[in-house]
Amino acid sequence: MSPRIPYAFPMLSLLATLLSAPLAHAAPPPEATTFLDGDQAVTAERLGAAARHPRGRSLTPVRLRYGSRSFLASIDHTAVVRLDPGGEEALARRGYRLVEPLMPSIGLWLVEDTAGADGLSIAAALASPDARTEGVRDAVPNLYVRMERRGAPFIPDDPRFSGQWYFDDDRMHMSEAWGITQGDPGTTVVVIDSGCDFTHPDLQGKFDPGLDVVDNDDDASYDPTFSGAEHGTACAGIIGAATNNGVGIAGACPACRLRCVRMLADEATPLAAPIKAFDFALQTGAAVVSNSWGYVEAMPVPATLRDAIDNVFDNGRGGKGAVVVFAAGNDNRELGADELNAVRGVLSIGAINQFDDKTFFTNFGASLDLVAPIGTLTTDIVGPGGLDPSDYTLNFGGTSSACPVAAGVAALVASAAPELTSAEIVKGLVETARPAPYATPDAAGHDVIFGYGIVDPVAALTAAVGEVKPPANTPDPSAEEDAGCACRAGRAGGEAWMAGAFYGVMLAGLALRRRARR
Repeated sequence: MSPRIPYAFPMLSLLATLLSAPLAHAAPPPEATTFLDGDQAVTAERLGAAARHPRGRSLTPVRLRYGSRSFLASIDHTAVVRLDPGGEEALARRGYRLVEPLMPSIGLWLVEDTAGADGLSIAAALASPDARTEGVRDAVPNLYVRMERRGAPFIPDDPRFSGQWYFDDDRMHMSEAWGITQGDPGTTVVVIDSGCDFTHPDLQGKFDPGLDVVDNDDDASYDPTFSGAEHGTACAGIIGAATNNGVGIAGACPACRLRCVRMLADEATPLAAPIKAFDFALQTGAAVVSNSWGYVEAMPVPATLRDAIDNVFDNGRGGKGAVVVFAAGNDNRELGADELNAVRGVLSIGAINQFDDKTFFTNFGASLDLVAPIGTLTTDIVGPGGLDPSDYTLNFGGTSSACPVAAGVAALVASAAPELTSAEIVKGLVETARPAPYATPDAAGHDVIFGYGIVDPVAALTAAVGEVKPPANTPDPSAEEDAGCACRAGRAGGEAWMAGAFYGVMLAGLALRRRARR
């Protein structure tokens, strides 16, 4: 009989072999790369292989670390680079090519590597001191980041709201403001959003040519497949719907012109897109730029986008500057000092309800400038593709709807006093704001929830042009028929009473919670 071979010896030999062998399947840690976003050092890690973007681009996922905070994004083969005059030659010597101008008035270009490196590698290489001495001031990857429209996070299931209560004489006194000015066709508001419905009966003839920075063409029409397709049309209607025409609603600045920029989409948006949108506002001489959008994550604004916004604020409108209005957002959180709403050139707008109290969703903080009532009734995509089967909706909301209310008022002031700079218009809006009844302002007059107060169009216009007696034919939007719903835009209807009852019950609890927190 053959001798039995002990199992222990081959098992020990196998274990020794396994322990001495390298771990073939252990993934190496992500390689970190650093670039400079302005003066801020940002560490980036590639998180995996490139994947196809819905529009055909090859994108690599990355994690960005700004100090102790981290954010997810994607990069392509390009970087956003700011050059001093003459820096193009130095860039070419380093093997980089200019792809397209983004905002050439301040030297912003989209750049690629002739050898095929991605945008993160470009930004890291151009962060070197010698590149800075050769005329490269900034270089960041063309970051693809998810954006969101600043829409309503909650739509009550109560009966339909009645009329444009947000303009009425208990709140905004818009009829009195229109007695001073109804705007001017020389005043243009650019709406950066999801695109617009140019066929809407209350918006036809109100638009000048626009821009699509999603498809890179001149057709700023909405994309019916986008989940927020109606958003841009709703914002445009609050700002500039035709008024005193016997149709639908009234716009805040009835005689002003509109331009639409389509930027929001269901996929991540590259950094180049908003820069091109603001350059469009700069090149077309916009007086006001309305932005009811923001980043999904509370991330720092890239320095190149910050400088593009400030450039429009300082140098737009033929050197007088454009008022850049942003919605504060709907997360019921405090805004950070390095976010979009804190950019120097931004007028940040929060949302209040018909009782002049905080809505439950509006963001707040030191960067909040003013609040405005939510514009619930506005234009909708024609037909069944929007928020309502009709051409109008009573369910628009969020800070998205407060932002165009304030943008329309800013356009009225720019129309009435076109010699004012953007800084002077913003200063006037802040200084003439109506005190919010529930605010507890600090020594500087600022409250973290209500900013410096509620936008007051009559006070702002009066300060800009002096006392003006309203003409006898002041338009009254409450007398117009709402062609898109089975209601009349009155201020005393039963639906308005039910809306008040709903908000009264809800806000009593909210106010108690907020005051207890303070």
